[in-house]
Amino acid sequence: MAGRPATTSRTTSTAAAALSKSLPSEAFETGLWLSPRVDRYSQVTVRSNRYSVPVRLIGPGVRVLLHTSTMEVYDGRMLAARHERMMTKGAARLDLDHFLEALLRKPGALPGTTASDQARAAGAGAGAGDHHR
Repeated sequence: MAGRPATTSRTTSTAAAALSKSLPSEAFETGLWLSPRVDRYSQVTVRSNRYSVPVRLIGPGVRVLLHTSTMEVYDGRMLAARHERMMTKGAARLDLDHFLEALLRKPGALPGTTASDQARAAGAGAGAGDHHR
């Protein structure tokens, strides 16, 4: 078939076969790894936004894997928190569950907090945190 043009289907299948041979067998991570510190409010700051993490992580650094639409916080190899990524600047995304350890020690600390306001707005238990008022 020398001198004859190749058909589109033959060219496509040859290209696909060549590409599949060159792909790695292991998954390749495309996110950005960061190492923020957990502040005293149990939050990490990533790209000018604050995200909550479990209270037990206050102080030491954690690793954050930043994707296009999500961010994941790791304590060693364990996933400690996952949040939908915020595209605005200066905002906070707080998960009420991350503060439960602190509430066991200080039960009156919840009313009027940003975390309880966000939980109430999301419908996570009408009147979340109101039983201490």
